[in-house]
Amino acid sequence: MAQASDEDFGVYALLEAQRRFANSKRLSDRFFGPMCIAGLLRKCLAKLTDRQVGQLVSDVVADELRVLSPEMEICEHAVRRLFRSAGGCWRDQDTSVVDDAMPPCPLCGSETTYHVGIDEPDFLLCVRADCEHKEQLGICADDEED
Repeated sequence: MAQASDEDFGVYALLEAQRRFANSKRLSDRFFGPMCIAGLLRKCLAKLTDRQVGQLVSDVVADELRVLSPEMEICEHAVRRLFRSAGGCWRDQDTSVVDDAMPPCPLCGSETTYHVGIDEPDFLLCVRADCEHKEQLGICADDEED
């Protein structure tokens, strides 16, 4: 049986696996599972750009914080700083997407927001909760090596 490498798992899949292990009824799973997954997750996170980490913090961490709490302010500041950093600065083709008015959702006509892709290319996401239309932009971290 071939052994899976950290390349086989995306960041979101590792986050979900770590949560499953942490909530397991088996004590050994709750202890050893998150420890093993943490090592894989650490390797994956080290490969992300600053703006991908900023998007991840916004998507995963900020959702767990209370609105108007000091923790939320710190989190939002960290996200903005990561997007501005040398490792997270927007390239020319990125700024044209972000600076222009976001196109409306083709399915429901609601507003869309720009998301930096973590395990996929960058995309626009419909803000309406019951729609959740996602449109790939084709801009991803691999393009930054050019």
